[in-house]
Amino acid sequence: MTRALVLGGTRFVGRAVVEALLPSFEVSVLNRGTRPLWDPRIVQVVADRCDAASAHAALRENYEVVVDVSGTEPRHVRNVLDTPAVAGAARYVYVSSASVYRRGPAGPPFHEGDPADGDPAWGGYGEDKAECERLLSGLPGLTVLRPPYVYGPHNTEARESFLWARMLAGQPIFVPGEGRTRIQFCHVGDLARTVAAACAGTLPPGTYNVGGPGTCTLTEYLDLLAEVAGTGHRPVYVHDEGVPARAYFPFRDLELTLDTTRLGRAGSGACTPLADGLRGTLAWLRAYGSLTDEPTEQEKTWRATTR
Repeated sequence: MTRALVLGGTRFVGRAVVEALLPSFEVSVLNRGTRPLWDPRIVQVVADRCDAASAHAALRENYEVVVDVSGTEPRHVRNVLDTPAVAGAARYVYVSSASVYRRGPAGPPFHEGDPADGDPAWGGYGEDKAECERLLSGLPGLTVLRPPYVYGPHNTEARESFLWARMLAGQPIFVPGEGRTRIQFCHVGDLARTVAAACAGTLPPGTYNVGGPGTCTLTEYLDLLAEVAGTGHRPVYVHDEGVPARAYFPFRDLELTLDTTRLGRAGSGACTPLADGLRGTLAWLRAYGSLTDEPTEQEKTWRATTR
């Protein structure tokens, strides 16, 4: 079997990627050894990517494929680039982010050829991801995947769970502006299958936007969440520009939409309808996650004066 190394493979996206690879690949996972592996077929490689010596000591073996899920800072990439594991790989798949796109006249929706040096609106995350892409750009067989908001089981970000918790508790949901900002999602399973296609060579090397079918406004998203949960919801629209949206809402008040034509033309792409993906996510949260209403400090202040 083809040997694949996943850099970061025990949480959310990494876990889904490993599960997508296991049927066809011999999978090793590099992490710090702080999280247990859930499948005996996985080989664990223990190292800290923040420490160059640790990474070099651990990554001495050769792999045909490397998947990078945990490279969120330039040092993470620099510390593994010249190791035998990376230098000898025929394919390298980097899970980047739509936050690399700098908004301006060109978009959104963003195309792969748009300026992608990182948008400071994302607090440095997009700029770091863009620098990671630049550092990897010389690798042979490089595939870069840029998803928007990723959702699904095992999500470590309180997004859909944040909103469902308030709906189910009968609490108001404070929404930035008029709720007209458009956003796009990618189901974690779709992203993982796209990674697997790149690893298998059925998706040619290149840079691809990976997003689910269609986009929605914040209000449309809330309506869909309520429909999936079979509950009502109480939106309260906020027009105070002095309070950042992340102080009371799980998304920034910034449009994040992508053109995914290139991936579709390559014969791959995300295909899970948002409603179906959310149903599965809610089922997982009810079984294993948390839907506890835990208001932010800003929400507590506003709830005291909102009926």
